Amino acid sequence: MRKFTTHIALGSASLIALATPAMAQDTATASPQASEDASSDIIVTAQRKAEKVTEVPISITVANQAQLERQQVNTLNDLNRVAPSLEIQQAPGQNTGGGGSIRGIGTQTFSAGAVASVGVVVDQVSQGNANISDLFDVSRIEVLKGPQGTLFGLTTSAGVINITTNAPDPSGFSARLRGELSDAGTVGSKFGNQVLQGVVNIPLAPNAAVRVSGVANFRQGVNRNATTGKLNDNDRWGVRGRLLWEPTDNLIVNLIGDYAKSRAENGGDFFTFVKTSGPGTALGGLLADPVGITARLASCGVTPREGNQDYCTSQSYVGHTENYGGSLQLDYDADPFTITSVTAYRRSSETGFGAASFVFRGDPLELQVANGPVNRRLSLFTQEFRISSPSDQFFEYTAGAFFSHQKQTRDPETLAVTVVPFPGLVIPITSNPGADDTIIDRSLAFFGQGTFHLTPALRLIAGGRYTTDRLSLDRFNYAPEFAADPVQKEVLDVDNFSWKLGAQYDLARNMMVYATAARGFKGGQIATPASSAANPRLPYVVLPEIPTSYEAGLKATLFGGWVADLSIFYSKIKNFQAQQCTVDNTGVISCDQRNINGVKSRGAEINFFGKVFDGLSLNTGFIYAKATYPGGFLGTDSTNIGGTQLAYAPKYKFTLSGEYEAPVTSRFNGFLAVDTVWKSRVRYEANSNRETTFRPHWLVGGRIGIRTEDDRFSVAVFGRNLFNVHEPSLMQSAFPYTTDTGEQNIGAIYGPQSFRQVGLSFDAKF
Repeated sequence: MRKFTTHIALGSASLIALATPAMAQDTATASPQASEDASSDIIVTAQRKAEKVTEVPISITVANQAQLERQQVNTLNDLNRVAPSLEIQQAPGQNTGGGGSIRGIGTQTFSAGAVASVGVVVDQVSQGNANISDLFDVSRIEVLKGPQGTLFGLTTSAGVINITTNAPDPSGFSARLRGELSDAGTVGSKFGNQVLQGVVNIPLAPNAAVRVSGVANFRQGVNRNATTGKLNDNDRWGVRGRLLWEPTDNLIVNLIGDYAKSRAENGGDFFTFVKTSGPGTALGGLLADPVGITARLASCGVTPREGNQDYCTSQSYVGHTENYGGSLQLDYDADPFTITSVTAYRRSSETGFGAASFVFRGDPLELQVANGPVNRRLSLFTQEFRISSPSDQFFEYTAGAFFSHQKQTRDPETLAVTVVPFPGLVIPITSNPGADDTIIDRSLAFFGQGTFHLTPALRLIAGGRYTTDRLSLDRFNYAPEFAADPVQKEVLDVDNFSWKLGAQYDLARNMMVYATAARGFKGGQIATPASSAANPRLPYVVLPEIPTSYEAGLKATLFGGWVADLSIFYSKIKNFQAQQCTVDNTGVISCDQRNINGVKSRGAEINFFGKVFDGLSLNTGFIYAKATYPGGFLGTDSTNIGGTQLAYAPKYKFTLSGEYEAPVTSRFNGFLAVDTVWKSRVRYEANSNRETTFRPHWLVGGRIGIRTEDDRFSVAVFGRNLFNVHEPSLMQSAFPYTTDTGEQNIGAIYGPQSFRQVGLSFDAKF
């Protein structure tokens, strides 16, 4: 198997270096926030404290460790298959903060100073824009829907992905090794992927333990260079160390550090051509192509079509990303309340990605757009203090303060557009030497939320958060049109009060209804638009996004442990932050950020998750989310798309994940798992172009295998996207241009979700 032996050797070396690296752990996790109680109630921390999911007045989709493993959720992007309300796009640079969208509302932007609508929180630490990628050794993931700013802060106007990793266990030593192995071309796999995860838990004392976990993820594809015949390598490594110490009966110390690194060849998962044109002229007659893009690409072995994995270039470049950080959490029981302090620092960098790269990755094309080297750095410091009351009193509350300081710096990123009518003749069209950028986002907030227990069955909720935020851009622009005044500065100061009100009522011992109203907040942006001598453009402010949301729901426990979560919702957004990308008159993709008033999201969702009965676990959900542009809104093609569905937002989505286990001998159990998603049509541009939409479709996968009766060892055959449905991450029209005859070229970005994968998985616990 191509590269298989090499990757196994590299993965084994990584695991040995980590003393049996990372992934999920066995069930001996000693944190009440990461476990289920004796009655199998599902415990969550959606309100910054451990509670039964059926008692929390928020629509939540919960995936525990067992579900994440059977669905092979190895990356943040895999969470698309967990919650019907959640969509995460994999396009490089697009997905600010990593959180995607919930109920159709999210932030897709290239703007450096933007923050996410959906926050990612790991072990109570906001990740900001220091995007995480791989998920390993995770105990539970909660997808919280609707504005969560009262308790979670600045980047949660549409929701939160709340991730809890496994805590160290002082009660005993344990270790685990997991793997998922597939190879391109073997049993129908369209790309190769080898994932090795491991963990070791070491008790230090009766009140202390350390846990070290890690991951090695090697992928070949999905893109292939037809010039060399080689699939792109996309390789990632990560490690996390966690110390749990209880020095006294009143104090708990959690110290966590993590490090991750990745490398991607030739742009990684980037644009390929899915539709191209024949001979014609473009760029206002400047470019006359008697051959046509279709024939030019055919000359190097590329056939544009849906699901095209191929590009062709003699260029070779590698991009690197690095992400690391640490946090210290102190929980002190100062009877009758608990004081919590969470101090965290994160840093990430992106270098070389796109260095000397050609955007179209097609050497025979006449038009070439080349990006220069990239060097981006980000640092994030956060400090949170909280005080929480006991849960057995009339007024139950959480209050605190939160400070964050996020700094991004970007070195000049050059751009050059040329026409090559035949080899050896290069005609320059335009160039941009780029700019030095420094973006600083400082935020301070004070918050509180309380619950009044009016009767044993009736509770009222009230909360608020006051935020003061300053976003600044300092730019030195090297473009010739700004030679007389290259220094550019923009500042946005915002004070905001967000709030939440609600009520909940217990209809029965295992059934609760609730209704809430909330005002959210997401900070503004400072956009840095593309500029030229003919059209010099300065940075400009994109105002903060303010959603007002209403939700009503019902939660119930069925069959002794299966949770039902039903909700209806309505949200109207002031100053929705949108990005609209077009191809300018030089063939460059130009993206502008703007505010749109009156965007709405409304609909209904139903989720069932947990264990139905012994042997059967089933998680399923369906959402109807009508997320629309306001009336009269004009798209990038100047057509009226008001009242139609937002880009990247399916109106309907269904998810189903389940596993059935039954004994096959006295020592072994067999299991069968399914993993299915259905989506309605999705558009990828804010216009009426049907060619940049993707049809309604199913993505079907599953596993069949055998495990020992004590659950220590297992092996299985798995398949993902078994019918090889080519769902894109992004589509772009006029790529690289539209000819004067009106013929369009279409580019698409495909990721691992876009192609079939079949392989072998194994699991061993010690």
